[in-house]
Amino acid sequence: MNYIGNASSYLSNFFFGLALYLILLRYWMQWVHANFRNPVGQFIIALTNPVVIPLRRILPSFRSIDTATLLLAYAVAVLSVYVLVSLAGLAFSWVSLLSFSLGKVIDASINIFIVAIFVQILASWLNPHAYHPVLEIARAIAEPLLAPARRLIPAIGGLDISPILVFLFLNLSKILVVAPLQQL
Repeated sequence: MNYIGNASSYLSNFFFGLALYLILLRYWMQWVHANFRNPVGQFIIALTNPVVIPLRRILPSFRSIDTATLLLAYAVAVLSVYVLVSLAGLAFSWVSLLSFSLGKVIDASINIFIVAIFVQILASWLNPHAYHPVLEIARAIAEPLLAPARRLIPAIGGLDISPILVFLFLNLSKILVVAPLQQL
């Protein structure tokens, strides 16, 4: 690839990745019932509503699954992989493109959980009772994974080591679920 191709790949990867993470943040914030009335939640809603709201008219939610947002994330991942493969001039099969894209969505979701837990850990060390919109969202996203781990591993001497178990689970999920999907 030449310099223009590398720059094009970088920019498309950046913007598609940003869109994917914003859409998935919206999905997971809805899933965990995070507060959308803070500035970060309002920012995510403002950026994603123009696409999600019209899609909801076509794709209604199924139980607690926001199918419109989830399928939008998958479509962005498919488009991202398609553009990157096309820019590189590589041949591909649609099965591997769809499989790789599914792996990309799962990987991005796992990354969101990892970052949320990491932010929560840092906040607990620096200022445990602080309020910040980002911390509120990080706590809401991380808590569904941390609560079961805390039941398995109680705090030892006042130190909560349950995030280690969750990090182990999330990284194993990347190895055992995401990697095979991205190698089809």
